[in-house]
Amino acid sequence: MPRPSTSVLYSGPFLLLIALAVYLPPIFQIPLIRAEAMYALIPLEMVNSGRWLLATLNGAPYLDKPPLLYWLTIAGYKIFGTSEWAARLPTLLCTLGEIWLTYLLGRRMFSLRAAWLGGFVLLSCIGFFALHLQILTDHLITLSLIASLYCLRRWQEEPRRRWALGFYLALAGGFMSKGFIGLAFPILISGLFLGFRDRASLFRLWFNPWGLVLLAGVALPWLAAMEQTYPGFLRHHILNEQILRFLGKREPPDITPFSIPGFWIFLAIWLMPWALLLPSALYRFCRESGSAEWQGGWLLLLWAGVILVFFTISSSRIEYYSLPALPPLALILGWRLDRCLDAAKDRSPVWALLGIGLLGLGILFFIPYLEQLCAANRREFLGMFQLLEPVARQATFWIPGVSLLGVAAGWRSARAAVWCYGALSLVLCYFTLQTLLLLSPHLSDKIPGEFLRRHAGPNDLAVMESIEEFEYGASLAYHSGRRILMVQRGGLPAFPYPVAPSEDYLITPRQLKELWAGSGKVYLLVDDATPLEDYLQAATQVLTIKGKRLLVNRP
Repeated sequence: MPRPSTSVLYSGPFLLLIALAVYLPPIFQIPLIRAEAMYALIPLEMVNSGRWLLATLNGAPYLDKPPLLYWLTIAGYKIFGTSEWAARLPTLLCTLGEIWLTYLLGRRMFSLRAAWLGGFVLLSCIGFFALHLQILTDHLITLSLIASLYCLRRWQEEPRRRWALGFYLALAGGFMSKGFIGLAFPILISGLFLGFRDRASLFRLWFNPWGLVLLAGVALPWLAAMEQTYPGFLRHHILNEQILRFLGKREPPDITPFSIPGFWIFLAIWLMPWALLLPSALYRFCRESGSAEWQGGWLLLLWAGVILVFFTISSSRIEYYSLPALPPLALILGWRLDRCLDAAKDRSPVWALLGIGLLGLGILFFIPYLEQLCAANRREFLGMFQLLEPVARQATFWIPGVSLLGVAAGWRSARAAVWCYGALSLVLCYFTLQTLLLLSPHLSDKIPGEFLRRHAGPNDLAVMESIEEFEYGASLAYHSGRRILMVQRGGLPAFPYPVAPSEDYLITPRQLKELWAGSGKVYLLVDDATPLEDYLQAATQVLTIKGKRLLVNRP
């Protein structure tokens, strides 16, 4: 058969088909975990209440984030019905959009092949894959940031109104996704990129009257409506959620940040298997970016640098906050792979493959340390990685095997090494999916939630113990289809704003004891990592799963 043409093989639609094949099946397989279920529950409560402006979580106002993700999820519910996969559809669209815009930006800067390889690196690195199987507002932030910088690049080439409006529309999307941080990143990156090279063009972009009107027309009405409905909203949203969160002084202090080394370790993990090729790629890329005839490379370097420096100095850093830095690093790696394909004796992919093979041999050794790193941030990871031993043993065989195959094939041909590298990245995505399939039932409250949906009566109470962030109760509330109560211990969980008594679902340990001894039936979900009080020691267990138990006071 004739070989496919290069234009078809390295085309954007073919790249999207690969992404769809990789990302579509898992959204039907993985249950909503605690970290993401709130983004499915809030839109559901909006639909049931008919109030699309006010976000509520478990019946109480939720004022932390803007509503764009909720509105997109509502659209999915309206079209496809309420389900977990419908809640994940906006994330799937963000995934495809991020890959597509990364490819388009790469085409403006590099060759068609380098742009395609950059998009493939992005979709196949395990961090981008694992995080895009979860619902997060950070995906909209990443998408809006790529869109704004693509419009910036087009504005630099052709300063026309449509690119300025596209830039501001992306700013508006970022703001309505996660607040002022959605404005800060593109403004800071564009200012650093154009400020020292074409300051007049920067000012024309920043102070474009049509763009400013567009941004104000989107952001100001929402801010005014929320402040009118909830006086004090602006103070909470701007001061507590933006400024004090960055400084690590947010109230309540319910976020356990990663250390700076932990944050950078996860960046390396997210970029695997391409992380081992990144140092040589950055070195060669910086050498060429320093030349006067090629200025576009600085955009990628500033983009990744601003994101990583910002969260490194922040006191509230979480492992997935490096997500917006993955697209520029992927494009730099795509550029490097493109050069490797043209250099028959380039050994960089070979040495990187050899390093990955050696790391693959030590997977069983690294898993306990990874568990400690994750459990220090979220308690539900304690003991979970014991479940991964069967998958880890398979990975210990396959990862070194494919890596050594690439080393053998790539020693004579850099092209063979690159193709083996790509195959290895898909193998890692497969094992990442198997890991998530094992862990997600235990990081989710779907099993106890569905038990309550089947067995609990309309007047029975569902209570959740051992939880530090009230957002993590959304998984049980979503899957059980009922409002739940949460026990507050040591001041956590706590609302960062006043809540009406009728909307407050936090109870004290004393209230739990009174409910437990009362005439009504109470179901209590407890965490194995937390010791039970004396009166609960002999309680009937109606459900036991890894890491948690469901108790009842009246069997």
